[in-house]
Amino acid sequence: MDRSDSISLFMMPSHKPIRVLFVCLGNICRSPSAEIIFKHLVSRQNLSSQIISDSAGIIEYHRGSSPDARMLTALKNYGYTDPGLKARPVTFRDLSDFDYIIPMDYQNLRDLSDMDSRGRYTEKFLPMCNFTESFTDTEVPDPYYGGTDGFNHVVELLEETCANLLEFIKSKHSLS
Repeated sequence: MDRSDSISLFMMPSHKPIRVLFVCLGNICRSPSAEIIFKHLVSRQNLSSQIISDSAGIIEYHRGSSPDARMLTALKNYGYTDPGLKARPVTFRDLSDFDYIIPMDYQNLRDLSDMDSRGRYTEKFLPMCNFTESFTDTEVPDPYYGGTDGFNHVVELLEETCANLLEFIKSKHSLS
């Protein structure tokens, strides 16, 4: 190795990115919306190289599907664009690969806990509504069987919870 190689190695970042996984039932409404909003916030704060995120569903029924069109419309109305996400199921490997796993509701939390039968990853599970301050919701409601107001409510709730989650991560990892 010559001097330039050692300088290049020295200048490489010594930390791996913080990884966040958003989880809902089918990965077509709530968790992809959280991913889209969170990525937007991370990008606006120039933290994309330090924090990466993904989303997944408990069930694999919608594998490969785009987010629900009604959810994409609600997101668009709030200024978010569709990055072409495709639904995928949560895998056991996700439990070890991600630093934070954010279930949208208590059933998602129970399902994740069932996947983690030995309890090795439970400290990574942080329910999304733990990060709300102005909403009374204890879970992100599933808007799938409702109307436009439900989708809009989810976007508004996720805007606040994603912003607060990002501040939590920045504080915990001393990011500016």
